[in-house]
Parts: sequence; structure tokens; C-alpha cells
Amino acid sequence: MDYDCQACGACCAFAADWPTLRTPRDHGPEGPGPDWTEEGHVRWTGSRCAALTGEVGCEVSCTIYARRPQPCRDCEPGSLSCLIARRRHGLPVPEERSGLEDLFA
Repeated sequence: MDYDCQACGACCAFAADWPTLRTPRDHGPEGPGPDWTEEGHVRWTGSRCAALTGEVGCEVSCTIYARRPQPCRDCEPGSLSCLIARRRHGLPVPEERSGLEDLFA
């Protein structure tokens, strides 16, 4: 399955408490900066990251991609976090991933 992040964006519109910036590595001088963070989290607008532009499932981009925090970098295409976010937004998820059925029941 092709995971085109710029045609998805589901992980950036998953839950307002994700990602949590727990360590200086997550939000240090190379991180997104104070304009993009709030109370230990990446700042959200409604149900999505404030840095996300475009329409989830169609075409998106991250306005702070080069400076995105580590939790954002850790959400790899096809990972469990990715698949959960994709399913939440009604986007295709490969059927062959064992163990996922229980998460989506």
C-alpha cells in the first residue's frame, strides 16, 4: 500500500492531545518554536494541527515540516499510529495487518 503523506494528513488531524512534547529534544531550538506550541503540545486549531494546510485525505502540507517536533517525525507511514489515524478519517488501511481488527472494533 502506498502511504503518500501529502495526500493524507490524517496523523496531523488525529487528536488534539497528540503529540505531547515531553523532552527538550521534542521542542528545543530545532523544534517548532513557541508560536506553534501550547501547554506542552503542538498547537491545534479545531481538530487538527495548526501547522497543517489543505484537506485531509486529498492534499496537505506541513508549514513547519523542517522544524516539526520529534513526535511528528516518529509517526512513520504505515505505523500503528498512522493506520489508526487513517481509519479514523475513513482512509484505506491494509487488511493484512494482523492485530489491527481489535483496535478498530
